[in-house]
Amino acid sequence: MLFRLLISMYERNGQDEALEENLKKAVKKFSYSLKVWMAYIRTNVLKGDSEAARKLLDRATQALPKHKHIKLLMRTALLETKEGNPERGRTMFEGILRNYPRRTDIWSVYIDQEIKQGDTQRIRALFERATHLDLNAKSMKFLFKRYLDFEHSEGDSERIAHVKKRAMEYVSNKFGTEN
Repeated sequence: MLFRLLISMYERNGQDEALEENLKKAVKKFSYSLKVWMAYIRTNVLKGDSEAARKLLDRATQALPKHKHIKLLMRTALLETKEGNPERGRTMFEGILRNYPRRTDIWSVYIDQEIKQGDTQRIRALFERATHLDLNAKSMKFLFKRYLDFEHSEGDSERIAHVKKRAMEYVSNKFGTEN
């Protein structure tokens, strides 16, 4: 809490050198803290220094325990998408999904970010990719429901029918039922 206040104070007052110095000290002293690494990465993303942010991300993955890596990568991808370079954020999400294709939480966050960006073709392509995965029924139900909700708000009756047809095909293939 106090750390975040200190960081925001330096940012508001434009004290970049003091901010950098304190962040370096913090990551050295608290190298196990995801929040400290994210604060440092965020500072570099906001400055537009993606190379420094990438190097920090590499250092953070070395310093943090393995169970925090996905969270670090996802938060950095979100940060890039929202406050940095959206294309770099997309690239990061794609890399994460290449390594963890069955994680619906990652798919969901990625899709949410694309919905905020507003490119319907890209969103539909993501939904199509996600719904062609071989996941358990609960995960697929979640993805198809999200896809259908999206088409209800953005699509037409033809797109809605397409999603319903895809869902029926999944059920038919997975459980061997005919309609």
